[in-house]
Amino acid sequence: MPFKAYFLSAVIATLLWGCRKDTLITDDPGARLVLTEDTILFDTIFTTVGSVTKRFTVRNENENAVSVDIALVGGTPSPYRINVDGAAGTAFTDVEILGGDSIFIFVEATLGQNNANDPFILEDRISFNTNGNLQEVLLLAWGQDAHFYRPDQFIPGLPAFSYIAGGLDQNGNQICETVVWPNDKPYVIFGYAVVDECCKLVIQPGVKVYFHGGGGLWVYVNGQIEAVGTVEERITFQGDRLEAQYADLPNQWDRIWINEGTENNRLENCVIKNALIGLQAQTFPLTSGQPLSSNTLFLKNVSINNCFTAGLYSENYRITATNLLVGDAGQYSVVLTGSGKYDFNHSTIGNYWGFEIRQDPAFLLTNRFTDAFGAGQVREILTSEFGNGIVYGNNTNEFQLDLDAGQPTDVRFLNNLFRTDQATDGTLFPGPIYRNQQPGFVDASAGDLHLTATAFAKSKASQPVETDALQDLDGAFRPNPDADFAPDLGCYEQHD
Repeated sequence: MPFKAYFLSAVIATLLWGCRKDTLITDDPGARLVLTEDTILFDTIFTTVGSVTKRFTVRNENENAVSVDIALVGGTPSPYRINVDGAAGTAFTDVEILGGDSIFIFVEATLGQNNANDPFILEDRISFNTNGNLQEVLLLAWGQDAHFYRPDQFIPGLPAFSYIAGGLDQNGNQICETVVWPNDKPYVIFGYAVVDECCKLVIQPGVKVYFHGGGGLWVYVNGQIEAVGTVEERITFQGDRLEAQYADLPNQWDRIWINEGTENNRLENCVIKNALIGLQAQTFPLTSGQPLSSNTLFLKNVSINNCFTAGLYSENYRITATNLLVGDAGQYSVVLTGSGKYDFNHSTIGNYWGFEIRQDPAFLLTNRFTDAFGAGQVREILTSEFGNGIVYGNNTNEFQLDLDAGQPTDVRFLNNLFRTDQATDGTLFPGPIYRNQQPGFVDASAGDLHLTATAFAKSKASQPVETDALQDLDGAFRPNPDADFAPDLGCYEQHD
């Protein structure tokens, strides 16, 4: 082909390519976009705490390209923020979308405080103007005001924290006080919230405590906590992300850490979930000799679930627990270490962790621990009893004892069902022990550890029922002493 003819054909081809239909911008007023969502809904968001990022797609199914003006109707004052295909702003003009192509819209929300105790709704819209053709996506967020605690104490070697009870006055003197948290608004904690020595935190029924990532509650040496809810108004401790995808996600916050003191600590009708460690009762690691606590942690009708490492961890502590439910954890559901004095009655410990392979048993009792200086220690376990319980899970061995005979151990297990390959005879097991029989949970993989009507664990607990356990975790009554059948093992009583 002569050069002149070749050049001419190349120019024509280039012009034809440059005029493809998908690149020609139409001015047709009937051109519409396909929006994959008509409403973006954010579940409850705490004021001043940002939401998750949500996205939707805007598709141009026309043959030709379109030029679109996109705007956040509420503008700069809006609690919402949008990003159009990588660019942040509130208004975007002449956004081109090729024929058959699409773009992404990203949306976030941060709500300002309105000093309202009740949840409220905030609304805005994203508008799309294509050749005078208006389309909108509705933005809705449920907002909730709260009591916020943010760290103002920064001490090397300690997590950032704030005092919720105690601290020092302007003259450097210790503040001793009792702080009451009423059930008016949720409590949102950033960093650690500390109950200082000689102080007490009282949490009233129905209170919800939410922790921002890495946050926790620390009851320091000689501090005290009394969190007593009711069956109808339980006290909840969890992470501050309330979107559905976070409902059962572990490791959203750190832990509740309780040190030794002169007064007993009490949690009743409480729910603890989605932490690194749910509840850690431990004599302060830097206390000289780290002795056994003189006070007791009382747990009644407490459930702990979906913890990344452990549900309940103790070290040199006295614990009395009734109707305790400890579910899934990445390592141990319950691990009791060092010295201790324990009284567990009607506990259900069921670990069916499904995030990755778990090597550790659901329950471990040992008189060993490693101190703050890395030295291994062995301590005495005082008179302790574990009765009417279930320890089960999806591993072969979910019940394990690791007891050094060099220290006295006075422990008894009575009327228990264990999944274990460890021997359960001898002086530690004087009462009926049932081994490797499925308890009969309603749906263990979904976290429902209630018992079915035909459950093996039915009617195998001891009689008469102790006064503190007359009702189960749900508030249902166990059989009275003259009933012709025994109550059920675990924290739940099955009723046909």
